[in-house]
Amino acid sequence: MIEWVSGPSLKSLSETHISCIQNLFKNETGEHYIPDTIRALPIPIWKGNLILIDKNTPTDIHGVFWCLRFNEKRARVVAFVIDRKFQSQGFGSMAWDRFVMHARTLSISEIQLEVRANNQRAIEFYQKRGLKIIGKLENYYSSGLGYVMQGKI
Repeated sequence: MIEWVSGPSLKSLSETHISCIQNLFKNETGEHYIPDTIRALPIPIWKGNLILIDKNTPTDIHGVFWCLRFNEKRARVVAFVIDRKFQSQGFGSMAWDRFVMHARTLSISEIQLEVRANNQRAIEFYQKRGLKIIGKLENYYSSGLGYVMQGKI
């Protein structure tokens, strides 16, 4: 059974989990991250730290939704990636909705993120949720242009 669960501290992830996350980013985004970079991300243990797992094989990570509080009112999505085998099945919406519900209980009313300019599916996903492109990011991604998106939740 595939589902989103609260993620552990990134520093405590096993080598197997780190390897799964590295492969997930490489396969789905083309970005390459070393284990220390993943472990150093400042993602707290809270409901904005989600991993997509199969309860039958919990060592495999099929998606991550990592978010942190940016300021009193705003959260920032640091990473949101799902294995293509599990895309278009509602898992992205599930993670987003779960986070938004929790964020509202903390009086977080805005969200910000970065997205590749050529990732039209992701841009449309975010636009459907009220986010707008507010800026361009030159040289942010190894593959080219990115956008900053922001909106109310």
